[in-house]
Amino acid sequence: MVPPPCHLPVALVLALLVLTSSLAGVAAAVATPVAGRVVIEATPEVSRATPSGEQVLRITGPVEPIATIDPALARDVTASFFSRLLFRGLTRLDDSLAPVPELAERIEISADGLVYRFVLREGVAYHDGRPIVASDVVASLTRSLSPATAGGDVERIGGPTYLSDIDGATAITAGESDTLRGARVVDDRTLELRLAAPRATFLMKLASPAAAVVDPIQVASGPDWWQTANGSGPFRVDAFVPEERLDLVAFDDYAAGPPTLRGIEMRLGPTAANAFNLYQAGEIDVTAVPLSSIDAVLDPLAGTADDLSVVPMLSTSYIALRTDEPPLDDPAVRRALTLAFPRGQLAEAGFAGHKLPADGLLPPGLLHRDWPTALPAYDPKAAKAVLAESRYPVGTEMPPIQIYGLGAFGAETLRDTAGETLGIEIDVVELEWPDFYLRLARRELPAYELLWVADYPDPESFLWSLFASESPDNFTGYANPAFDALLTEAAATLEPEARADLYDRAHRLLIDDGVVLPLLHDIRYTLSRPEVKGLVVTQLGILDFDGVWIER
Repeated sequence: MVPPPCHLPVALVLALLVLTSSLAGVAAAVATPVAGRVVIEATPEVSRATPSGEQVLRITGPVEPIATIDPALARDVTASFFSRLLFRGLTRLDDSLAPVPELAERIEISADGLVYRFVLREGVAYHDGRPIVASDVVASLTRSLSPATAGGDVERIGGPTYLSDIDGATAITAGESDTLRGARVVDDRTLELRLAAPRATFLMKLASPAAAVVDPIQVASGPDWWQTANGSGPFRVDAFVPEERLDLVAFDDYAAGPPTLRGIEMRLGPTAANAFNLYQAGEIDVTAVPLSSIDAVLDPLAGTADDLSVVPMLSTSYIALRTDEPPLDDPAVRRALTLAFPRGQLAEAGFAGHKLPADGLLPPGLLHRDWPTALPAYDPKAAKAVLAESRYPVGTEMPPIQIYGLGAFGAETLRDTAGETLGIEIDVVELEWPDFYLRLARRELPAYELLWVADYPDPESFLWSLFASESPDNFTGYANPAFDALLTEAAATLEPEARADLYDRAHRLLIDDGVVLPLLHDIRYTLSRPEVKGLVVTQLGILDFDGVWIER
C-alpha cells in the first residue's frame, strides 16, 4: 500500500538523511526539508590530497575480451566497473553506498515523492569540453530504455531494470513510444523526472551505468563509439589496445572535482593473467584475488598477507527452479529438494571457508541488518515425506531435472545429495557464458545456478529484480500476486524498518514457495600496496578511484 501523500515528506526526509553521508575528501550531500519538499545539495568539494610523485595506478582488467563499455549495455560487473570510470550520471553511490549528487549539484523532491528536479553542476562537460545539457541527460536515459540501442534485443539493455520507475519508461521498452513521458527539460541545466509511483530506491538506481550520460553525437557514429569514448566521468581514454591495455588519464575539468590520480594503466587479456605474480613482481598496485590464490597470498614467505583486504559482498549464488516446468511445477517436489539439500556443507567442502554459507537469498548488510534465517533445516526424512505427497511418489516415473550453470558446484552437490536421497535424476549441464546468458534471457532453462551481485544496496535488487512477475530479469516464470504486492508496498515505503519488515515477509514467502535454493555469499579478496591510499572496497566491490592517491 502506498502511504498517503501527507505522510511522505517526513518519511522522505528521514530516509534521505539516513542515505546521505559526508566523507572526507569527497563531495557528499545534505538533505533538508524546504516548504514541503526535500532538497539534496552536494556539499562543497573538500580539497583532495596533493601528494608528490607519479600518480599513476597500475591494475589488471579482464583476461576475456571487453565486449563493451557502453553504459546502456553494461549488464555485468566488469562492464559496469569500466563504465563508471568513463561515464557518470546524476547521482553516484558514495563509499558508504549512499546515493549522493554527482553531475547534479541539487536535487529537489516533491512532497508526494513523485517529481525529482535536478540542477546540473556549473561547468559540467564531456571530455572534449562540450557542455553537458539537460537534454543530453534525457536522451541518455531514453537510449538506455530503447531496444533499438541493442539491435532490438531488450534483454541486452539496462534501462528496464534501473529506469522503469520513470513514468513512460515501459512504453519505450515495449516499442510503443520513443519519448520518455516522465522527463521534462526545464532549461540547459535543469530537468525533471516524474515517477509512476513513489520509489525509495530511485536515487540509488540513478547511480547505475544505465543512467550515465553519453554524448548523443558520438553514439550515433556507430557501435564501436565507446572505444574512443567522449565520456562524462572523471577519467578519459588515452589509449585502448584490445586484449592488451587500456590507459586512462584524469579529466581535470570534471565538474564534481578532478581525481588526484593522473592516470590508470590497466593490463588486459593475456597480459592480465597471473595477477598475483604481477603483484609480487611490483608491476601492479591493486588486484582482486581469486580463491585459487588465497593460500599463496597468505603464505608468510610471500609477504603479502598484510596487503589483503577481506570484504563480504552483497551477493548470493543460488539455484533457481522454474515453476512452470515439470516436475518442478509441483511445489512438493521443490519443497522436498529444499529439505534434502545440506547446503551448509558447501562453504567448507568446496571453498575451504572462503565463502559464506547462505541462510537465505538476502545477504547480511542490506539495509544495515542481518536477515533472519528463511530456509528450513536440513531434514532428509521430512523431504521424503513431502515427496510422497507430490505427483511423483516413490515408484512413479519423474522426468529428470536439468540444472544449467557456468561452474555448477552447487548443482552437482544437489545432485549428489538431495537427488540421491530422493531418487530424483538430476543432470548438470555446464555452458559457456554467452550461451548461458542467451538461453537464460530467452527463458529456456528449467533450472539454473547463478551468482547475483546487488546492483544497489537494497533488498529490492534481489527480490524484485530476480523474482517479481514484471521484472525483466525474472527468468524463472515465478508469479505470486502476494509476493508482488509486498514488493510494491515496500517500494513506496520510505521508513527503513517498515521496508525491512515487508522485505522480510516477501523473502520468507519466496523461500516457502521453493523457487530458489540459496547457496553462498561471496567474499571479495583484494590486494593493494601500502602506498595506495584512499582505496575503498565496498560491499559492491571497488566502485571508483575518485579519492585514490599514491604515496611512493
